[in-house]
Amino acid sequence: MEIIVRFKFKGQPDPEAVEADVALAIFAAECVYGRPRVRMETSYLMDDDGKACVVDVRGEAGEAAARIFAGLAAARLGEHGYEVRQLPKAVATPLTPGGSRLEEP
Repeated sequence: MEIIVRFKFKGQPDPEAVEADVALAIFAAECVYGRPRVRMETSYLMDDDGKACVVDVRGEAGEAAARIFAGLAAARLGEHGYEVRQLPKAVATPLTPGGSRLEEP
């Protein structure tokens, strides 16, 4: 399984809080799957303003990290405070410094 999970946050999210939630989700997945596996199966990139985050999922451990992050986003922002969409890896354009750019399919 290789997918990109794109999170878009509504309003004015706190970029530091969003990134802290990603770090916590990755840590939680590491507790279950171990750090090496999570590092091999997960990466992420955030826009500078914190309004979007993409998670590159390459296996079960990566999927767990993305699911945990979705739960943390719902707890922080509410169920309607963000949108999440799974995209096949082929749809994504390269991740670039300063933010990601994903094309709509």
